[in-house]
Amino acid sequence: MSSSDKAAFLKVFTILKDELIGDLEQLPGISDDVKLQLTTYYTECLDVTVPGGKMTRGLCVVKGIEVLKGRALTEEEFNDASILGWQVEWLQAYFLVADDIMDGSITRRGAPCWYKHPHVTQDNGINDALFLENLIYKTLRRHFKKHPSYVHLLELFIETSHRTIVGQHLDTNGTPYADGKRAPLDLSRFTLGRYKACVQYKTSYYSFYISCALALSYCGIPPESEMYKRAEEVCLRLGEYFQIQDDVLDAFAPPEILGKIGTDIEDAKCSWLVCKALELVTPDQRQ
Repeated sequence: MSSSDKAAFLKVFTILKDELIGDLEQLPGISDDVKLQLTTYYTECLDVTVPGGKMTRGLCVVKGIEVLKGRALTEEEFNDASILGWQVEWLQAYFLVADDIMDGSITRRGAPCWYKHPHVTQDNGINDALFLENLIYKTLRRHFKKHPSYVHLLELFIETSHRTIVGQHLDTNGTPYADGKRAPLDLSRFTLGRYKACVQYKTSYYSFYISCALALSYCGIPPESEMYKRAEEVCLRLGEYFQIQDDVLDAFAPPEILGKIGTDIEDAKCSWLVCKALELVTPDQRQ
């Protein structure tokens, strides 16, 4: 994507944000002073949690539709594609806000995690994660209710959220301390089989597959088409490769490069590094 495409993509975020904040301003039964607090808080929440990353997931939707069309997109098509792309970015924001709380993370994208902001706190952070997910469906209804693929677009987000939540459970319960005790270490939980399942569900579907599937659906490819299955097979492999890289970076990259303080080791996460190490160690090294 060119820098001008990215700039145009970012402009669509501003439009969507203004629409959603406008919805809050229209809520009945809330006094003006409370409504101002509400809109100020959620304007900051959206600005901090949604943009700021590489936007790869969202831009892949735009590029995917362009590839499927086989030509440059019209202004209307680019706008539609960007709206869909931003919903993937919103999904990412929802997962990251929740994941940072669950992991007790300190920083995200080189800044304090959203729940670490003094005026946010963990309780608000949990609610804000739910709020971010809800905005996906409000935006889809506003912009795609009359689109022939509307129901399928909804189903893709519902199914992707479901699978990612299952993956998060596998991740959270994949540590030797999942039973709440700090000893003894149960290294049998660290297996590449569990790792691959966790990666497939926690990372691959929302980081790679949904962007491709949204492009296919928007372009009128029916849900039963073999193209979705083929895309899924490739995206699951990409997701595993991506997560292995992420695991290595979490352990070895400095925070200024990683954008956060890695916590996989202290959290005893079922990462590729420890699973692979346990395949190679001698009994003495395992002990």
